[in-house]
Amino acid sequence: MRKDEGKGNVFLETIFVIGISVLFMLIAVYYAPELMFLYPVFFVVLGVKQGINYNILALLTSTLILGLIVGMVFAISILIAFAPLSIILSYTIERRRKSLEIISISTLFLFISFLLIIIIMRGMTGVNLINQLEDRFAQLLDSQMNALRNMDLSSYEMLKIGDGLESIVRYTILIMPSIMIISSLAMAYLNYLISVLILRKFGYGIVSIPKFSKFQLPSNILLGTGIMFIGTFILKGLKLFYYETILLNITVLVSFIFFVQGLSVVDHKFVEKGLPVILRIAIILFFAVLLPFGWIISILGLLDVIIDFRKLRRSM
Repeated sequence: MRKDEGKGNVFLETIFVIGISVLFMLIAVYYAPELMFLYPVFFVVLGVKQGINYNILALLTSTLILGLIVGMVFAISILIAFAPLSIILSYTIERRRKSLEIISISTLFLFISFLLIIIIMRGMTGVNLINQLEDRFAQLLDSQMNALRNMDLSSYEMLKIGDGLESIVRYTILIMPSIMIISSLAMAYLNYLISVLILRKFGYGIVSIPKFSKFQLPSNILLGTGIMFIGTFILKGLKLFYYETILLNITVLVSFIFFVQGLSVVDHKFVEKGLPVILRIAIILFFAVLLPFGWIISILGLLDVIIDFRKLRRSM
């Protein structure tokens, strides 16, 4: 009887996850698209609690229902995007892998999923998502220029502002690979974080998240960074295609990872000062949003790799 009750509870829990995930995604699609990336959380929690098979079953059923309501192209897209992430997070969390390993693997697979979506959508619909993005940027640029024409600016000022906006658009398009990788990292981390917090509420203490204030890049990060830059300069010497684009994206990624380490150093100092969590988060977000502080924070992160301000390597 207890075995039948257990199976019944698992069945009800799976049905509940399917229902709540469909409702969540419908709300996200029509009212809050920026929350759509949290869709895998429901299946990760179910997968850790009941097993990978239930994760896959619930995810497939949920996306099928969404396909019938919203459209099959949309359902295929979210399945390609989130199925690997959901399964990998469930598996690695249940296997008690280290946090850095979980986030790294999840980020890699999520980035690959995004690339697959671009390729598959182009084959299925003939739509190139990158070209669509370029067209969207062009429309935004035109709208901004139209708004500026109503501000009584001189021709010279209009020309300078127009050139600046065009440069921003070109730069953004060139660093799209970096943006995709950084976005994949952020999405993987947030799905991992929220899944772990929910699992803890259910009494699953098998997972842990290192404090952001103790985040530390691998000790060989400087060697790896140097190798990447040397490789790009070799490409330049060989006069291969896309050298400048590759160099630009590597620079953005390297700056970002040192920026994260720099923010971690700042947070560590706030912890030492005893600042409340909410205030720490607000200040860190302030630094993250204000671009003038970006290079300063990145340099701080680079120096921390070299000098180890927080003495974390000594405490390990």
